[in-house]
Amino acid sequence: MAAPEAQLDVDGPGASGHLDRQLFAGIAWTAVFRWVAQIISWIGTFYAAHLLTPADYGVVTMAMVPIGLLRMVEDFGLDTVLVQDRSLDSDQLARLAGLALLIGGGLCIAFLVAARPIATFNHEPVVAALVSALSVTFIFDAVQLLPRATLQRQLRYRTLAAVTAAQFLVSAITLVTCARQGLGFWALVLNTIVASAIVTAVLVWLAPYAVAWPRNVVSIARPMLSGWRLLVSRASWYGYSNADQFLIGRVLGKESLGNYQFAMTFSGLPVQEVTSVVSRVVPGVFSAVQSQPAELRRYFLLLTEAMAYLALPAAAGLALTADHVVHIGLGPQWEAVIVPFRILCLYYAAYAAQVLVSHVLLWTGRFQANMWLSLLGVAGLVTAFSLTVRSGVVAVAWTWAVMFPLLCLPALVIAARAIDMRLRQFFAALLPATLACAVMAGAVLLVRSNLTNGRGDVPALLLESAVGAATYVAVLAVAYRARVISILRIVLARQG
Repeated sequence: MAAPEAQLDVDGPGASGHLDRQLFAGIAWTAVFRWVAQIISWIGTFYAAHLLTPADYGVVTMAMVPIGLLRMVEDFGLDTVLVQDRSLDSDQLARLAGLALLIGGGLCIAFLVAARPIATFNHEPVVAALVSALSVTFIFDAVQLLPRATLQRQLRYRTLAAVTAAQFLVSAITLVTCARQGLGFWALVLNTIVASAIVTAVLVWLAPYAVAWPRNVVSIARPMLSGWRLLVSRASWYGYSNADQFLIGRVLGKESLGNYQFAMTFSGLPVQEVTSVVSRVVPGVFSAVQSQPAELRRYFLLLTEAMAYLALPAAAGLALTADHVVHIGLGPQWEAVIVPFRILCLYYAAYAAQVLVSHVLLWTGRFQANMWLSLLGVAGLVTAFSLTVRSGVVAVAWTWAVMFPLLCLPALVIAARAIDMRLRQFFAALLPATLACAVMAGAVLLVRSNLTNGRGDVPALLLESAVGAATYVAVLAVAYRARVISILRIVLARQG
């Protein structure tokens, strides 16, 4: 018997066919370019790894850690503000571009000064030269800031995807070429610098802009305040997303940390591939309709449900077959990874379900609310990790699976009010995929207990995956056929 189907809010009043086409074409192009670029990047990385030594990678990591930490806050949050705030005039944009260049130049000079102390701290003199060379990337990033935001606001997703792919390609070619020339660790530095320089030139050519000295601070005080709030939010995210590993390493030791890192990394791979593609496209679209709650609600529900159809079965399938995946991919010596791996799959399912909530807050200009919610997250999760870490990595994994969804509820309520959405509409968008995953789990567990028990990992994984996928598709076809088809029609029709 088919389950009752809730009304799908995808054809609300004022729906824009042009914007729909831009959205789904953007997702498609971003996915294609991203995955092709990653394949090229992996090939280049693996090839270079045969020419370089672990010491080469280690010494570059010493230089990249402080550089990477500051690159997280180098743009002062302006990358988001420039896309969201469509009231900024050309003079304000020029001043903000000037501010970004000042910040980038200041960070470049700061790292030139700090290069030798960083090398002394790491007991590697050559690190000073690497840090000095990499410091130029702060200037490249500052120059790229306004062109990237302009292309986002213009919904030029194919262009942005092509630029990103070009950066991966140039980086891979430079890495392999320099490694073959015997440049050692410099190959790992030059590939970053050369790719950044070329992409910066391309972006300025695609979206040229004026730069002004950031005087008359009052005129840009509002976007600067928003940027500051975004900085706090990002720092909070960095804090709670790394606190678990810091505490595990300090309290439980390197072996437990190694097991946990593998579990966290591999349990999230398929979900992050789905969510990252969508997250690269929604800023321009959500920003364009931020003053139209009905349209924004339509896109939010449509994309949330569409992502759930892909991300939730991926997370559930990994959780169900985690023992086979770990045995095949890592070997039996990684047995301790299996339980936290399964639990963290639940966390990533919850993450995928709410990933667009923060986008609603950001692209409707609710930076202050997002800041306080991020501070709530860091306070809640760090406290919970501190209480559970002595019980082991499984307890820390359960902290993610239980605490994270609870801490997301306030953000969901605020986002729902922003787009005039009832919470039952949000949960109704997740219901088809959730129900299908539950039936799929029952089918896979039944197969495990009767057919694959005692078999080898490879045949067991293949059989369980096939049964799980078939069951999931069958449930959607029987219980939610009209609902799924309506989404496919929107996506495919707009693409066509």
